[in-house]
Amino acid sequence: MEIVTFMAGEAGPAALWFAAFAVALAFFLRGFAGFGASLLSVSALSLIWPPVEVVPVIFLLEVLASAVLLPGAFAHVNWRALFWMFAGMVVATPLGLALLMALPAAAMALVIQAGVACAALALLAGIGPKHAPGKAASAATGLAVGGLNGAAAIGGPPAVLFFFSVPGREEMARASLIGFFLGTDLVAAGFAAWNGLYGSLEAWRFAFLAPVMVAAAFAGAHVFTRVDKALVRKVALIGLCLLALVGLMRGLMT
Repeated sequence: MEIVTFMAGEAGPAALWFAAFAVALAFFLRGFAGFGASLLSVSALSLIWPPVEVVPVIFLLEVLASAVLLPGAFAHVNWRALFWMFAGMVVATPLGLALLMALPAAAMALVIQAGVACAALALLAGIGPKHAPGKAASAATGLAVGGLNGAAAIGGPPAVLFFFSVPGREEMARASLIGFFLGTDLVAAGFAAWNGLYGSLEAWRFAFLAPVMVAAAFAGAHVFTRVDKALVRKVALIGLCLLALVGLMRGLMT
C-alpha cells in the first residue's frame, strides 16, 4: 500500500488507473501506426503529475515499445532513409537550439503544429509525392526533425509525414518509424539520465506501466496485421492532424 501511495503521489491511487488507461490507448496507437504515444501520454499524464515526473518515464516506455515492436518490423525498415535522416538531424539539432534561444518558443511551436496539420490534410487529400523520396529528401527531413526537435521539442511529425507521404508504403512507414523513435528516445532517455531525472519514483511508475504498455503495443501490432494498409495511412495522417491540434490547444492554453 505504501508503494501505491508513493507512485500515485498527491493525485491519489485513482491516478494510477487513469495513467494505465492513458498509456494503454497511447501505445495501442504506437503498435498500430508506429507513432503518437509520447504526445498522448505526456498530455494525459501531465494532468495528474508534474511533467518533470512524466516525460522521463515516457522516454523509457517508448524505448521499450520500440524494442518489443522492432523484431516484427525489422525486415520492412528503410534503413537507408533512416541513416540520412539521422545524419541531417545531427547537423540541424544545434541550429534548432540556437533558434530556441533567439525566438519565442511558444509562438514557434504553434506555427509548426499548424503547418503539420496542413501538411497532413494535404496528403489526405491526395496532394503530395507519388514516388518514394530519395536520400536528399531523407536528409532534408532529418534537418527538419533536428531543427524542430531542438527548437520546440516536436521533431517527430516531419518523420511521420515523410514516411507516410506516398500511398502503398504503409508497412515500411510504420516499421521505419519504430526504428526512428528507438534511436531518438534512446538519446532522450540518456540525456534525462545524465541530468538526474530518474529516481525511485520513476522506476516504480515505469515498472507499473510497462506491462500495460507492452500488452497495448502488441494489441495494436496485431490489429495492424489484419487491416487494409490503406486504412493505416489514413489513420496515421488523421492521427497526426489530431495530435497537432492537441499541441495547438496546449500551446494556446499556456
